Amino acid sequence: MKIVLFVFILFFSITTWADSAKVELNPARPVVGEVFRAFFHIYTDSDAEPVINFIPSGVEVVGKSNQGVSTSTVYANGNLTVTREMIYVYELVASRPGSGSLRDINISMNGKTFRHPTVSFNVLKEAEEKSEVFVMADIAKKEVYLGEGILVRYYVYSRAQVNNIELKKFPKLTNFLKRFLQEPENPERVNVDGQVYVRRLVYSSKLFPEKVGELKIDPLYAAVTYAAASSNDPFSTFGFSRDFRTRSLSSEAVTITVKPLPEPVPAGFTGLIGKHEFDLQFGQSKLIVNEPLEIKLTVSGGGMLETFEAPTLFKAQGFEEFETNGDLKISDPNNATKIFDYTYLAKENMKIPAGTVTLSTFDPTAQKYIPVQLNIPELVVAGGNASPKTESPKEDKKTEDKKDFQMPQITKDFAGPILEDPTFYRKYLTYFNLLVAGISLFVALSLVMKKGMFPKFGGDLGVPNLFKKGQFSLSEFTRWLSPLIQKTGKAPLAIIRESDLREPEKTYFIDLLNANDYKDYSAQKGGLKFTYQSGAFKSLGKYIESVKNESSSKSS
Repeated sequence: MKIVLFVFILFFSITTWADSAKVELNPARPVVGEVFRAFFHIYTDSDAEPVINFIPSGVEVVGKSNQGVSTSTVYANGNLTVTREMIYVYELVASRPGSGSLRDINISMNGKTFRHPTVSFNVLKEAEEKSEVFVMADIAKKEVYLGEGILVRYYVYSRAQVNNIELKKFPKLTNFLKRFLQEPENPERVNVDGQVYVRRLVYSSKLFPEKVGELKIDPLYAAVTYAAASSNDPFSTFGFSRDFRTRSLSSEAVTITVKPLPEPVPAGFTGLIGKHEFDLQFGQSKLIVNEPLEIKLTVSGGGMLETFEAPTLFKAQGFEEFETNGDLKISDPNNATKIFDYTYLAKENMKIPAGTVTLSTFDPTAQKYIPVQLNIPELVVAGGNASPKTESPKEDKKTEDKKDFQMPQITKDFAGPILEDPTFYRKYLTYFNLLVAGISLFVALSLVMKKGMFPKFGGDLGVPNLFKKGQFSLSEFTRWLSPLIQKTGKAPLAIIRESDLREPEKTYFIDLLNANDYKDYSAQKGGLKFTYQSGAFKSLGKYIESVKNESSSKSS
């Protein structure tokens, strides 16, 4: 009975893998004229023979073989997982060095077809021997749309004990908006061309291309100190080599292709690529005159939220709109959140009917724009003191007759009694209210100035207080330059280079931005040392104000 029960439980606890595939090249960097192999690992629970199709680019298929089927069973968490793997091998050869690929890979089984991403590789002119230590950039995609995020990670690979890694030169990554990431640098074992290496993450960033065409991912330069194996050193056998060497290494430059967004681009396009979530919340929908209306818009996703501006929700003459604040928070490489806080002031009695605001994002997989509807509730403003308009009545014949009647004149020999108006104090009520308001304003300004919160006018030209306190924030600096970024569509570093600032001031800001790149990823201790130069910041503030004034005059 126990055996029957066990078989029954085992039968219903077995799970199988869905149809999937993995393609591997051996070697990963083939040589011209030498045959290399592409391994197609197909995972399925079907007994059917798969049909594999792909388009080779830069290479020729010279053979095909079947390495059979292997089945593995793993029991974990109360479930028995059965994996069935079929391996097909294609023999390939390249006739010229350069880039090659296997495109449009699809596998058909049992009337179903599933696809595999394009496999790209570089064909070498001659064979190379892998070093004990090298640097390589790992790039998720090499063909993206304009504004689509791409994750780049730089690793140090080693087969020997690494004693120290010093980053000498970071990649410039021109024509990209950079989102620096702070990821764990845990070493991991990987297989490269049949050899086991330990790789360590030294630098990572999410890049958003700002122009169409072929863009270059620059190399990263590093000096690596590692233990060199030596037959004369008895300690090297036990992994305690005393012969340490330092080599200057660099990764290879990688070229990616940036495609333009398809036309026509909808009017409400946000510039965000990929899946995003929008949440619009109204503090209230019924207000009284002079009461503020607060609205919060939260946008979450992996797109270029750094340059995403607050969309217009509604426009009405009865509402005065104040400056909208945006706060960006990055949780991981593929998820960020930007929160916009809108503030309006109701000025008069009015009623705005409910409506919608249509925005859109772009889905690179489906290659189409995805609309998003934001619902605006009905807004009602009441409580004003506006008096209704009245029309003057028409004069009739009886009114004209009354005009002929005159009151008898009072004799001037007697003076009437002088009576004091019981409501005489009302004519002084306005002055009393102004006096109270002035005292309240004086007290409030005194408290604000005492706490150092009163804005300074004249020479600071909107310089953020964070910089004056000796603290530098890239996000705050980018927000300060937002008028220039919005007008030119360029990164902060390019804006500084093309500005009207003096050369010493340009050099100061360029060094500051470059130093900020180093502060979280450099192996040196101490981090970013920021010294606030008042003159340079004031000059940049004047330049920003001049661009604002120029934009205002053109729009008017």
